Amino acid sequence: MEKNTNTDVIVVGAGPSGIAAALTVKRGGYTPVVIEKSSHYGTKNMFGGAFYLESLKELFPNSYNDMPFERYLTKHNYVILNDKNSLEISYTKDSKSSISVYRKNIDSKMVQEAKKEGVYFAHDTLVVDLIIENKKIKGVRTENNEEIYAPIVIVAEGFNSLLLNKTGLKKTTEPDEAILGVKEVIKLSNDVINQRFNLKGDEGAVYEFFGGLNKNDEDVPLGMGFLYTFKNNVSIGVGISMESLKRNKIRPYEYLDRLKNNEFVKRLIEGGEVIEYSAHSIPEGGYKKLPKLYHDGCLLVGDCANLVDSVHFEGTNLAIKSGILAGETAVEALNKKDYGENVLKNYKKKLYKSFVISDLKTYKSVIETLFKRRKSVFSYYPKKIGEFFDIFTNADNTPKKDKYRRFMFSFIKERRFKDILGDVISFVKCILEAII
Repeated sequence: MEKNTNTDVIVVGAGPSGIAAALTVKRGGYTPVVIEKSSHYGTKNMFGGAFYLESLKELFPNSYNDMPFERYLTKHNYVILNDKNSLEISYTKDSKSSISVYRKNIDSKMVQEAKKEGVYFAHDTLVVDLIIENKKIKGVRTENNEEIYAPIVIVAEGFNSLLLNKTGLKKTTEPDEAILGVKEVIKLSNDVINQRFNLKGDEGAVYEFFGGLNKNDEDVPLGMGFLYTFKNNVSIGVGISMESLKRNKIRPYEYLDRLKNNEFVKRLIEGGEVIEYSAHSIPEGGYKKLPKLYHDGCLLVGDCANLVDSVHFEGTNLAIKSGILAGETAVEALNKKDYGENVLKNYKKKLYKSFVISDLKTYKSVIETLFKRRKSVFSYYPKKIGEFFDIFTNADNTPKKDKYRRFMFSFIKERRFKDILGDVISFVKCILEAII
């Protein structure tokens, strides 16, 4: 069996977190090797479309402007959907804090930039196991039976990390800890996109859709829809809790079809041609389901560490920041020649001082609350909001007072007081957790 010991840090996975970790190690004066199973960077990453710039600026302060972006996401739209009506809230901002990108393009560019600084990438290589000696991680084993040793292994393999599951470093994911995202890319011309979404130049739009995914009160999923604009395409998709898919026994693409067939959404994608379909699992456990982030000789970053803010659809910025902090910790350990948990636990301390864990903690009960209250949030209240605005915007010679009274009485008739009170208490608790 071939052995290789000529490296300081092994990084498994060439996504944003892995690239950030390797580049930070290299800048710290040590030699990292990034091992990537895919032959082309970014091609296996199903991705909605938003890439947040602040972490990218931190990693590439001199070249982030050269990254291959599609549009600046300056227009944010939040839409409550019903069968026959919709309520849209739109916010346009001047700041350019996020961009729409194709992962295969930006991942490849990040790899190119890292290579310029001397980071070595071994693509088309599958890591099948971690080498563990005396309960300490010493390296990795590839599908070609090659053993590669290093004092530190940084796992950036993604959410479904076979390495972590196989070695028991991460517990098996439960259905309520994951989302399945399904997405289509729909081709539309640049002119159509600019006109339809009221955009100019490199401006872009984001839509988040609430409701409209259930046919009755029994199949209400914990899930939302999204749409991102690119130069000549839009991506549209849904993120559905695995628990909802299991419970409702509905295929994920059926939920996507329901979204696409909503009258409001139909107009946004009308005349487009579907050119791509993809699906991908995403961690949703958040703060309460964080795995152990460090072990003797090993650090976890990005999705495989459950570092995703599903409330804001943020992942790449948390991934890059966690990679930077893991790389800094690896450099500290290499300087001290101590690769045990006593030093590597500093990675966790760094994460907890950063926005990464702070944001996850801010929303620690939101997903759990949304699942318990999903029928209220994603079905009942969207329907009642639609009814209210239907009353408010119509003039049919019926006294407004009579209609308002009937509307309020319908709450009493349709919804028990304790259910409404339970909803209010649950969301007040989430708000208090976010601000205290």
